Amino acid sequence: MTAGKKRGFSTVNALLVVVAVLFVAVDAVYGAMFYGKVRDCLSDRVVIETGSDITLDLFVHEQLPGTYFVTDVSQINTMVPGSYGIKVKTCGITRDAVLDIVDTTAPSAAAVPQVIFQDDVPEASGVLTDVYDLAAVTIAYVNPMEAPIEGGSYEVPVRITDAYGNETIVNVPFEVTADTAAPSLTVPECVYAYIGGNASYLEGVEVSDDFDPNPVVEVDLSQVDNETAGVYTITYTATDAHGNSVSKTADLILEVMPETFLERSEVYGYAADVLYNQVLGGEPVENFTDVEVAFRIFDWAHRNIGYTGTSDKSDWTIAAVDGFDTHTGDCYTYYAVCRAMLDVAGIENVRVERYPITTSPHYWNLIKIDGQWYHCDACSFMDVSGFVFMQIDEELDHHHEFNGATVPPRATVSVQDRLDFTNLTMEEIDE
Repeated sequence: MTAGKKRGFSTVNALLVVVAVLFVAVDAVYGAMFYGKVRDCLSDRVVIETGSDITLDLFVHEQLPGTYFVTDVSQINTMVPGSYGIKVKTCGITRDAVLDIVDTTAPSAAAVPQVIFQDDVPEASGVLTDVYDLAAVTIAYVNPMEAPIEGGSYEVPVRITDAYGNETIVNVPFEVTADTAAPSLTVPECVYAYIGGNASYLEGVEVSDDFDPNPVVEVDLSQVDNETAGVYTITYTATDAHGNSVSKTADLILEVMPETFLERSEVYGYAADVLYNQVLGGEPVENFTDVEVAFRIFDWAHRNIGYTGTSDKSDWTIAAVDGFDTHTGDCYTYYAVCRAMLDVAGIENVRVERYPITTSPHYWNLIKIDGQWYHCDACSFMDVSGFVFMQIDEELDHHHEFNGATVPPRATVSVQDRLDFTNLTMEEIDE
């Protein structure tokens, strides 16, 4: 009996052991399967673009109970690329993961079409609008843009690069105007100078340009013999900043320096006082045309200089001051007084001399009005009433024979029928 009971107990115990082992094995298998499922539903590395939200679904592929971030992801600045360690817990299991924040998006922008002059190259940042990127950007021309640019129409590529190397090329339309026009140059037709003197060759020269505020003017004196009196051709050349140039010539009348002469500033002081206070009656010169100013100058000299038949002809400056001081002189005095006031008024003029000389020399003025040269003589003649004003060659009398090759080409159309010697005006032509 005793031996039988021991065998029965051992069988039950063995069965229990087997069942227990089976339960442990099943539980181990189930646990392993569950852990694998949790493991498979979690990503251990996640990549997002800058500026994106950090959400659980990026890390968890299947919703399981008790899933949440252990890490406080609200403290991660998604605007800054980088790698961050993240802990995620699900079903009581904590897993480590890595969050990579990257910037792979290129900047965007729109072109601003440019209409510019060839020197006015804008900054690259100024030719784009609506520039957008989450990171700081730099903007630069793909190819160097250095002034001056050749004129024409272009598509100019501009590169936008963000802090992480992403870039975009935007083609900007450029319409470039080039400076192809030469400066405008006005020079006197005649320039006076003394041998050994310091001539002001730029006096009376006017230059302007559409784009360059300061064109360079050069004077070519290579044809001048500085030791010999005579008439020479000098050349003025004006050049702008872009190499456009224009040249014009003038006659240089080179004379032997007189033993005595006055500084022009002194002579012009006398002339300005008479011109503004007596000739123009105190009115601004702007109130008169060039014809009216010149008319009044010659009328004043004709009426206020008494003819004595003599003058100091060593230089026109001395004759002019003598005329203003004494109100007497001869033809040279009339010429010199008128020249001084014409110079002050800005009316171009040159001296004319009688040729051939018969009984005595004679001098008068040639003045430039509205682009034409006319004869003017304030001198008094016993056999002529009044004075000569704006006459052409064909209208001159026997007192005014001259060599036309020594002075600028004169006007050929008479204006005498338009002159009013009483009111000192000239009738305008109806267009």
